[in-house]
Amino acid sequence: MPERPYRGYRVYAYIALARLFHALDLDVDQPDLGSQVAPRIAAARERVTKEEILHAIRSNSHMTDKVLQYLVEEGFATLSKDDGGYDIRITAAGVDHYRRYRGLYRELYARELDGQYRYTGAPNWLR
Repeated sequence: MPERPYRGYRVYAYIALARLFHALDLDVDQPDLGSQVAPRIAAARERVTKEEILHAIRSNSHMTDKVLQYLVEEGFATLSKDDGGYDIRITAAGVDHYRRYRGLYRELYARELDGQYRYTGAPNWLR
């Protein structure tokens, strides 16, 4: 039986950040992204749940908790819990970090990302 390679939480954090950015429905390459972020975050109605992040990173709940804790500690996301479950949203700092380092992460984690989506293909929001 082939050994399954371990993927560190940082590659999962990149995937989660990409999923959170996708919820804003913005183009990361648009020239006026900085001016669009604050109003879009304030007006965001789409709720990204913990289950959606778990599904996006395709890992267990322990790794999902670790990834979310990292994103919150770094100031890249906010996490709140209410009667409907968890509500996770990207912050302006998270958008800036994603915009700056997206290309680096895609290059750095190319092998891990290929392995992660080997059978299903990467989702559109991660390309």
